[in-house]
Formats: sequence, C-alpha cells, structure tokens
Amino acid sequence: MDSYPTQDSGLYHLTRNGWLRQDRAPFPEGRLETWSYQAECPAEDAKEQICLRRIWKDAQLTLQESEALRGRFGMPVALQTSRNITLECDV
Repeated sequence: MDSYPTQDSGLYHLTRNGWLRQDRAPFPEGRLETWSYQAECPAEDAKEQICLRRIWKDAQLTLQESEALRGRFGMPVALQTSRNITLECDV
C-alpha cells in the first residue's frame, strides 16, 4: 500500500528519438526541449496533480518541428483520467 501524499519531480528532455527523463546534467546530447515535471497525489482516491513546464528549447527548433515531435511522441506523461495535467511554457 502506498503512503500518501506522494510527490515526484524531475526533468524530461525531448529528442528526435523521443522523451528521456534525466534529472541532472549532463543532459542528453541532441535534446530539443527540456520540461520540468512536478507531480503530487494527496490521497489514494484523489487525482494526481501534474505540472509540466517547458524551461528550455533549442533556439534552432521551429514551432512546426516542435509540434511534429510532440505529435509523434506525445507529452512525457501519458494522459489519463486519473490525472490533472497543467502545461506551461516559460520559453
């Protein structure tokens, strides 16, 4: 049985091959975007609260390329009815 509340945080990096989670430098070579991830679930019967915030992007990455990659690989955290996900873009 899990102990509540649960919390997790880290960094996800979008590459041309998909998402990689790596929380500390050195970050993956060829990363195109970096997103911070924070998750909390206050109780077993509560929805998990997730915040994904883009904190870095390669200056050469176009909007069209970014959208195509996210269309191909989705977001780093799967959409589920048991989660509330907030997306933010600082850059």
